[in-house]
Amino acid sequence: MASDQMTFFEQLKLERDLWWQRKDGQRIRTVLDALPRIEAHFEIQNGIVCVGDSNDQHKDKWIESAKSLIPWKKGPFKLCGEHIDAEWRSDMKWDRLVGQLGNLCGAKVLDIGCNNGYFLFRLAELGVELAHGIDPVLPFAAQYELIQRASGLQNIKFDLFGVEHVDQWKDSWDCIFHMGIVYHHRSPIHQLLAIREALVPGGTAIIETIGIPGTESIALFPQDRYARMGNVWFVPTLPCLVSWAEKAKFIDIEVISDSDLTSEEQRLTAWCPPPSQSLIDGLDPQDPSKTIEGHPAPRRFMIKVRKKA
Repeated sequence: MASDQMTFFEQLKLERDLWWQRKDGQRIRTVLDALPRIEAHFEIQNGIVCVGDSNDQHKDKWIESAKSLIPWKKGPFKLCGEHIDAEWRSDMKWDRLVGQLGNLCGAKVLDIGCNNGYFLFRLAELGVELAHGIDPVLPFAAQYELIQRASGLQNIKFDLFGVEHVDQWKDSWDCIFHMGIVYHHRSPIHQLLAIREALVPGGTAIIETIGIPGTESIALFPQDRYARMGNVWFVPTLPCLVSWAEKAKFIDIEVISDSDLTSEEQRLTAWCPPPSQSLIDGLDPQDPSKTIEGHPAPRRFMIKVRKKA
């Protein structure tokens, strides 16, 4: 990584670390700093990231701390034997993509908008040199830190950076995950161009998004909300997503999946309870093929793209 990139990200990290001094940040930091040492352990069991020892004398303190960080949006995890059943069954998304990743042993992977880092732990199992997650949300950083400390893993990393900082990386990453992000921002093409520049020549990216059915290369631009979400800009058809990738000058574009989004994969749980809302709250109760606003209900599209060598 070039020295000017290092200087930029070192300065950004110093600035973002000050976020812990905010009111809620101080509360969360206090929870994390009070955690006693436990015996680190890491394994994957049926898609569940399992960390910590169920027989550890401090397990109740760790589980209590995890509950203080509710809601958990991504998972599943098992902490010292306690199942953290998050809103999203991220293992289902992983199962759709893992067969398309190829050999990532020794690779450097960036996960943009990584939430609490579920996919970082799955990447660690593949033997990557580094899985680096970025997300500018303190509760996600706290959940990641709790799980990482119980895992003992050294080849994963989290920073409070955003997608807007990706354009500061040049020829840096063997693989980039950009999943569940593009529709939340006003310039999808700019994001894809930044991702292409951040990849090493010949590097690959996984682009995943909600989308709408259709054979035309078009995108829904909701006037107000989409499935109760106010931060949605463009919801593409699959041909539109492919066109975006082509306009960003990616090559070897492959469709990995075009799947229904169901309440098996996204739903409220004891670890993500009301007043949080989930998929079912955004759909028309009389016609689940439509959102509550009358738009087509969301599907999930995933494509794999490559930067020219």
